[in-house]
Parts: sequence; structure tokens; C-alpha cells
Amino acid sequence: MKNRFINKIVMCVLAVSFASIAIAGTSVEIRLKNGSAWRGELNDNVVVQFVDQNLQIEFKGQLVKTAKMYIVVEGDIAGELKEKVIYKGDIRSIQSLSDLVSANLPRNNKAKSQAVSSSSPDDQESRGIFFLPLKGPVGETLRHNEIEMIGKEADKYGPGQIIVFQIKSNGGFVFESEFITEAIWDLKKRHRVIAWIEKAISAGCSTAMACDEIYMMTEGIAGSVTTVMGKTAVSEKEAQPGIDFLVRVAKEAGHSEHIARSMKLRKYLCSYDVDPETGEVTIYGDLSGEFILSDEKSNLCFNSDNALHCGFSDGTADTKDELANLLDLPRWNEVNDYGRKIAKRWTNTVEKAIDRIPRLLARRGYWKTGSGDAEVRIGALIRIDLELLKWIDVAPLIAEYKFGLPREIIERELKELRKTLADMKKAKRRR
Repeated sequence: MKNRFINKIVMCVLAVSFASIAIAGTSVEIRLKNGSAWRGELNDNVVVQFVDQNLQIEFKGQLVKTAKMYIVVEGDIAGELKEKVIYKGDIRSIQSLSDLVSANLPRNNKAKSQAVSSSSPDDQESRGIFFLPLKGPVGETLRHNEIEMIGKEADKYGPGQIIVFQIKSNGGFVFESEFITEAIWDLKKRHRVIAWIEKAISAGCSTAMACDEIYMMTEGIAGSVTTVMGKTAVSEKEAQPGIDFLVRVAKEAGHSEHIARSMKLRKYLCSYDVDPETGEVTIYGDLSGEFILSDEKSNLCFNSDNALHCGFSDGTADTKDELANLLDLPRWNEVNDYGRKIAKRWTNTVEKAIDRIPRLLARRGYWKTGSGDAEVRIGALIRIDLELLKWIDVAPLIAEYKFGLPREIIERELKELRKTLADMKKAKRRR
């Protein structure tokens, strides 16, 4: 009886909701907060300006529903055709776009958000950009944490935000590169993610390849995703998991697997042809193409020219305004400086860790080998180990892989030092 009663209530609610939603093809009127009204029909192509989290947003698409409290517009969100619910109280203006040929907006692996022109361009505000510098060694100053943080910041403003990563890196730890890629893939489900390359070598390049779109500076380079152990490149068998992963990254972003393979090992060749009529690019895993990207002498490393010519990059930009133009934005307009702040904060932390940890290790060696009062020496070592543990928590990759400080070793030593000190104090009390 209880379930039947609940079902009846749900059906009533749905009936009321459906009754308030206009049927496709009918005339509709949308009254705005300022007292004005827009009149048109469902399936009209419209531009809606509305406020979300104190940010004025412009959204273009097809009006598919209108209800008492909200409207639904279908348009491009992060490269996919999706429905966006916009509450009427947030709408600032709405106008028809009768000149649109079709309501089907572009949607592909590298779809760009459509910039909407207004009748008065000088008054048009640029879509906000979330900017995050990704610079330095992967696993040190460049890591997945800040990528996840900028994503959460962008989430506050709704899906479909533009996130730009400015990349300058010679690579770094492979396992951190995988964390970074997973973080970017997660971001791409909600936002448009852009790589702007100054230098993207090895793990820095795989970071860029995970993004929706790639743009390069004129002097930018990207590639040579080699796997090394110490200073020596690993064997093909040892490199195979890395090859498989990079191929997966490439395919997910719409790049050829031949590009990924030739970045990893010299034995993999790469060339391409461009159809003179359609401009379509065909990538080959050999040297049969007209344009050679990589031969047996070196791993593939793009410059801005051949990256653009073969379609690896979507454009070349040296300034923020040039990049904004390529992104179909009226101008470069950062929503806030959150990305810059978190990048700077972590870089400062890394610099302190790199300065402080060697000093602590030197002091630790001094107190271990020095003479004098045993209790004083042990007390000093305990304090040093506690600070080292703090740095292991704050910057684990730097502490462990740069300075060889696994947590378990320090914790075991600290436990032994505390026990020794306690035994010494206990023996002193018995005297």
C-alpha cells in the first residue's frame, strides 16, 4: 500500500511537471527578471546570457524545453552536444539566432567551444579561462594534485569551462605521469582542457597529449617520450608497458598510435601524407609518406611547424591573446588567479624541501657520528627524524626518490631512538 501511494504521488508530480513544459514547435514566452520578455518557438537557436556563481556566461544552442522555473538549451559542452538547464531567475538576456543553418553544433575529439558574437562586440565579455602553469620535473613541481585542484575550482562555475595548462617540462617520473593523465581524463568529462606547449618532453608530452587540444609556441617542442632507468634507456621489453600506455593516451585524444610508438623507440618510424583536396592527414608507421616525422636515428619530437601541418597541434600561439583568438574567444580573460597561486605555492614548497632536506640529512649524519652526551645526541636525532617525516608527508616524491627517504626507514629509526632514550632515562632514575 505504501509503495502504491508513493507511486501515485510521483505520477502526479510528473504530470504537473510535464504539463508546465512547452511542447516542441509551439510558441513560447520567457519573462526575464528585468521585466522584459523573449518570444519565440521551441527548437529556435538562441544565445542566452546568464549568471552562474557570479560569473556572466554566454551559451549558444537550441531551445528544447521551457518550464515555469527553467529552460533547457542543447549546445556544445566540453566538445559534446548536451542539455544545459538554466534557471529563469539567472537569465540576463536571450535572443534568437535565425542565421544558424543547423542546430547541430560541432562535436568531435577536438571540438572548440563556439564563441558567440553580439551586435556590440565592445560590450561582449570573454569566456573565462582557468589558467595553470605546469612547469618543471614531472613528479616534483609538475604533479596531478594541482590539476585536480584547478578542476574543482572550475567545477564551481558549472560544466564546460576552459582550462589552459601552460607546459614547460623535460619529463620526470613515469608513475606520476599516469596519475596526471588520469586526472586530465577526468577533467575532460566536464570541461574543455587545453595544452599550451613551450616545451613538453617525455612525461611532459604525455601530459599534453591527454588534453582535448594542443597549441604550441613558435619555438615549442614536444615528444621524445623515452623511458630511462638512471641515465640509460630501458630495453624494448621493459618499455612495452609505457608504449602501451602512450598508445592509449594518443588514441583517446584522436592521435595516431604511430605517433606514440615513434616517440617511445627509434625502431618505430613515422611519416604522413596530406590529401591536396580535402587536407586530410594520413599517418603511417613507416617512411612511405611524403612527409617524414621520425626515422630510425631518433625518437619523434615535434616542432610547431610539423606539429601543425600533420594535425598533432591545433595552432601556434606565443601570447595569451593569440591563444585566446585560436580558442575562438574575444580576448584572454582569466576567471581568477587560483591556478597561478597553487602552482606558485607548490613550487615554493618544493624549493624549501630541496633546500631543507639535505641540511637535515647532514645534521643527522653529524649527530650519529659525533661524540658527547648520548641523551643530547639521541634527542637531536629524534627532532631531525620528526622533521624529515614532515617533509615526507608534504613532498613524498622528492623525499623518497630525490633523497632516498622511505617513510618506513625513518619511522623505524625514530621508534628505536625513542626506546633507547626512554631506557636511558629509566636507568638514570634507578641510580
